Amino acid sequence: MKWWALVVVIVAAGLLPSMVAAQGINTNVALAVAEDEGIFRSQLRYRRATDDPSGMGRELDALVAPQTLVYGITPRLTAFATLPILAQRWVRMGDGSVNTDSAVGDFRLLGRYTFFADDYAPLSTRRLALLAGMKFPTGADRFGTPSFDPIFGAVGTWAANRHELDLDALYTVTTKRHDVEAGDQFRYDLAYRYRVWPGRFKGRLLQLNGTLELNGQWAGKSRTDGSTVAASGGSVLFLSPGAQFITKRFILEASVLVPIWQDLNGPQLEDDFTAVLSVRIPFALGLR
Repeated sequence: MKWWALVVVIVAAGLLPSMVAAQGINTNVALAVAEDEGIFRSQLRYRRATDDPSGMGRELDALVAPQTLVYGITPRLTAFATLPILAQRWVRMGDGSVNTDSAVGDFRLLGRYTFFADDYAPLSTRRLALLAGMKFPTGADRFGTPSFDPIFGAVGTWAANRHELDLDALYTVTTKRHDVEAGDQFRYDLAYRYRVWPGRFKGRLLQLNGTLELNGQWAGKSRTDGSTVAASGGSVLFLSPGAQFITKRFILEASVLVPIWQDLNGPQLEDDFTAVLSVRIPFALGLR
């Protein structure tokens, strides 16, 4: 997909009427999406990795643009549909050659059910929710896996006026297809959000949040044709500062994920950082 196409998607989404909903940047939240209302989120994620333990001098630059639609089915049940509509990767070899490729990634459909909600004070709540869904093999070989993989998890949110804590855990059970089986995946996140401005709301809704997150990922080793892929799987933990600017019609977000611990299997490239930019557009469908 060309760059202009991504710009068109973002601009078109900006024409939708909306209501504001604040959420984490890299962490799931248990906050509700109102019934028959939704959120469109267009995100750019740029990853840089240059530490090559193989001695081949490889360097990686990757750009992915996950596009997400969120829809409130009931006050407690919310659906999430995510597709990386643009993905491009540049791999520079030690001899100076560059390999590039791009493709659509794997589609993911999730449902979130809030089973506990306690709005104990103005702008304050405690919520717990369960997550379940499926990863579908819509991506190309190097941007996805050929299997249908179930996903399970949970998320909790505690908000008290200017402060918010979010904690999630998400496990993907990978399956075997076409003699290929990626390793299971486990994601866990902890986020703190603070409303920097305003100290108190007075009329028009404008808001600036600062965020700080811990984002962890683990993956098991992959198997191909019955053999284990040595250079696959492992663990990484990121420290991720960020910011959100919220208006009545859109939310702008930025974050940088900096690895503070990496334990990868075999000679895999280690991350330098991942930079994230996104726009979030709430909207009302009015189906009922």
